[in-house]
Amino acid sequence: MSLFEKRILISDLCEVLDAYMPKEQVESVYQAYIVAATAHDGQYRRSGEAYVFHPINVAMILAELKLDYYCIAAALLHDCIEDTTLTHQDIVNGFGEDVAHIVQGVSKLTGLEFHSNIDQQAQNFRKLFLAMSTDMRVMMIKLADRLHNMRTLKSMSREKQLRIAKETSEIHAPIARRLGLNSIRVELDNLCFEITSPYRYKVLIHQIKKQCGNRKKIIKHIQGEIENRLKQEGLSGVKITGRQKQPCSIYKKMKIKQLKFSQVLDMYAFRVIVDDVAQCYQALGIIHNLYKPLPGKFKDYVALPKSNGYQSLHTVLFGPNKIFIEVQIRSEDMHFVSEYGIAAHWHYKSDTSNPAELASNWLGSLLEIQQNSGTSVEFLEETKTDLFPSEVFVFTPKGEIIQLPYKSTVLDFAYAIHTNVGNRTLKAKVDQVNASISAELKSGQTIEIITDKKAKPHPTWLQIAVTAKAKTSIKVKLKEESTSELIQLGEYLLNNALEYQGGGESISEESWQACLKDFKCDSKEDLYMKIGLSEAMVSVVLNKLQCDGNHCVIKNISITKTQGKAISFAHCCYPIPGDKVAGVLTISKGLVMHRFDCGNLIHAKQKNEQWLEIDWQADEAEEFEVLIRVQVENRRGMLASIANVIAQISVNIEHLEVEEKDHSMKALNLVISVANTGKLDEALYAIKSLEFVHSVVRA
Repeated sequence: MSLFEKRILISDLCEVLDAYMPKEQVESVYQAYIVAATAHDGQYRRSGEAYVFHPINVAMILAELKLDYYCIAAALLHDCIEDTTLTHQDIVNGFGEDVAHIVQGVSKLTGLEFHSNIDQQAQNFRKLFLAMSTDMRVMMIKLADRLHNMRTLKSMSREKQLRIAKETSEIHAPIARRLGLNSIRVELDNLCFEITSPYRYKVLIHQIKKQCGNRKKIIKHIQGEIENRLKQEGLSGVKITGRQKQPCSIYKKMKIKQLKFSQVLDMYAFRVIVDDVAQCYQALGIIHNLYKPLPGKFKDYVALPKSNGYQSLHTVLFGPNKIFIEVQIRSEDMHFVSEYGIAAHWHYKSDTSNPAELASNWLGSLLEIQQNSGTSVEFLEETKTDLFPSEVFVFTPKGEIIQLPYKSTVLDFAYAIHTNVGNRTLKAKVDQVNASISAELKSGQTIEIITDKKAKPHPTWLQIAVTAKAKTSIKVKLKEESTSELIQLGEYLLNNALEYQGGGESISEESWQACLKDFKCDSKEDLYMKIGLSEAMVSVVLNKLQCDGNHCVIKNISITKTQGKAISFAHCCYPIPGDKVAGVLTISKGLVMHRFDCGNLIHAKQKNEQWLEIDWQADEAEEFEVLIRVQVENRRGMLASIANVIAQISVNIEHLEVEEKDHSMKALNLVISVANTGKLDEALYAIKSLEFVHSVVRA
């Protein structure tokens, strides 16, 4: 059993806290544990252990980063509002407003209707960033929560492991990197790699152990040579450590550069920690005299820090015995920030640097994006762009450094300077040479943006821009300006669709007026504008225009996959594969699927809304939510028992509501994920087998 799989006890947590936290705060943390343990009594994780061990482990991850009392207490209580009877006011009364505010920020959205798992994830993601804007510790707890969930993911089904690992690698690990939380980011990356590529992971682990075992003498020899040479040149007291390369980073390098394991250059890695910036460059010169540097492999993150505040000098050298070694050189302060990232804000001692500013520019950009994003899903997808690790460093004509994501364009640079600069961009120069605003940026370039008061965004800019800030700013300005170009774009798209689908037949004025009324447009230009801005789907407009009076002749359709398409599932009836279903065409949600006997579908037909009968053969890998209602005797531990029997058949509970019937009875509304009606029947039978269950039906 590895260290991170060890069950952490409250005594272990208090021992770590005692090293940096006042005694009275440690005692208060222990009281938070008592409250959490009482609230979660009778609840168990899928692994079978008591649920309270999860918040203890989350708190320990944060304690190792030396987070403050408020964050540790909130970590212990972070699931109470969502999963127990404990309320926000209870936490305020027991631990104060600060702790309660953090817990509230971490709690997932409950009691809302979500159209899909993607929508729910996006809603939660958006809420997290809003909460993070007032207290960064919300995101710290969320990352620690995800890290412990990843550590214990093997109790889940293979399908859920892959889904959660994908989400973690796309969102949580990049956020940890952006906040400078290197230890969390590295472990998340490796856990995701172990799940998605288990065979490759085992092979690399074996090779790393084999190499380290065979070459310990070489590593010790190199470390000694560096240390002795630095002492000879007057740099005494320098800390030199070797560091082991992680399997995930090795595999990425092998994959990107098409290398074999034996060809990965910097498998031997050393870290040199000195007193200050001047000594960083002094040590670099000394080490370059000791071993020859590899051309093109030097990176100066001291002069050009990463966006998360990381600073260090990186160099790759020709070492002894024809091997390559990587050396990182940094000061004590730089090392402190690289180890703790944004967490350094809560215990940073220097007066000259404040790590609280590490993510402030990025967070400010995200807040602007979320305010202008139309939907939570749009916000999630646009934010992912800004989470990619590769970056370019470019300069303004005055020498100011601007950091942008990889593959950013000149137009992205303009919007990074200021929204008004972006909106008024006329042309640009790159290194004093005229360049297109779509030109891809490279590190080291100097960019000059030439503006004009009469200039304004064009719809084609949405295809040029890469960063979320640029895209959202362009959309906002296009809406404000209502440009003729946008109207022309919408008209072009619709006319092409009519020509293709309708065979070129003209649309009657009656159909046009009915369509405009449905879309709440005063004119065709308004409708074209909505199409150009993606506020109205061309397919929906097309169907409305081709209706004859009150009767729309639309063919039945066959659907085999729903992921990635504008298809959602009605939460009034929760259709799943195996049901007879029909779809209603809507403006905001695309095609919404209902069970054929759903009252809302019948009502939609009566209102002459457009609907399609659907032959639905879903992909086997997809799962769908369904609502079931369970009548149970009011017994201690009944929720845990139901959760356990459902977990045994690899079914996940997505949402739970409890209704009090009387002192002896309760009604449970469970939303579970299943692949089809066969799996639903299996779940109903499993729950019905429990002795305290009186009835279980699909709602």
